[in-house]
Amino acid sequence: MNPLLNRYTPYWTLLLLIGMSEVVNGQNGTPDEHEFFEARIRPVLVEHCYGCHNSIENAEADVALDSRDGIRSESSHGTIVVPGNAEQSFLLKVLRHEIEGLEMPQDGLRLSDATIADFEKWIEMDAPDPRDQPPSEAELATNTSWEAKFERRKQWWSLQPLQQISPPAGKSKHPIDRFLDRKLLQEGLVPATAADRRTVLRRLSYVLTGLPPTPADLTAFVEDSREDAFELQVQRLLASDRFGERWARHWMDWVRYADSHGSEAILPYRMRIAT
Repeated sequence: MNPLLNRYTPYWTLLLLIGMSEVVNGQNGTPDEHEFFEARIRPVLVEHCYGCHNSIENAEADVALDSRDGIRSESSHGTIVVPGNAEQSFLLKVLRHEIEGLEMPQDGLRLSDATIADFEKWIEMDAPDPRDQPPSEAELATNTSWEAKFERRKQWWSLQPLQQISPPAGKSKHPIDRFLDRKLLQEGLVPATAADRRTVLRRLSYVLTGLPPTPADLTAFVEDSREDAFELQVQRLLASDRFGERWARHWMDWVRYADSHGSEAILPYRMRIAT
């Protein structure tokens, strides 16, 4: 053995270990990056991806997203996740619905912009992923079971108990406006100027009835000096037939309204809602 190499062997070993440590850290990430993955990325993968893209029983399009190696593998459309390069990652493209016919989650709504931004951030931080190996069959069954899904959905904000919250201090009369004012201040934004009364009534009328106010309604509201003039307009529009027609239209679109089932027989169509 070369005496010089033998003399510095401890140093070469140390450098090698440091290099290996860097590789491992690049794969696994820091504790903070682990926390980000566990809180923002893994729950989405479990909820929306594991059912169709797993290593145990179903890897559609030969894509398995339940391990670090699987999510970084090649697909027929490119590398699923390219650590450090979100724009080259196929996963992000299908989550954004940029590829026609490959929109994911399949047969589901597009993920929120905030969730997609989390995936972009995760990939740009080199996609830290502590999943050294795919889950076992029992672990996959547990993670994708209805009971597990129900527990995750119980954490939705809309299912949390109501809490008594005091609005922040501020100049706005309505408490909701004071919450908005505080958020605008935090973001360094300036509130828009107050709309004139004609604009206010037009907005209100379009939202509730889908129709513009009549000239007479505009004139009456502009000239109404009562403090509750706006509230009275809200009540007037809610009581109008136009309000019922506007929202009944959405309802009938949802239940696919028809007078009959069609075909040669005239059978009454009964609306049913799955329970």
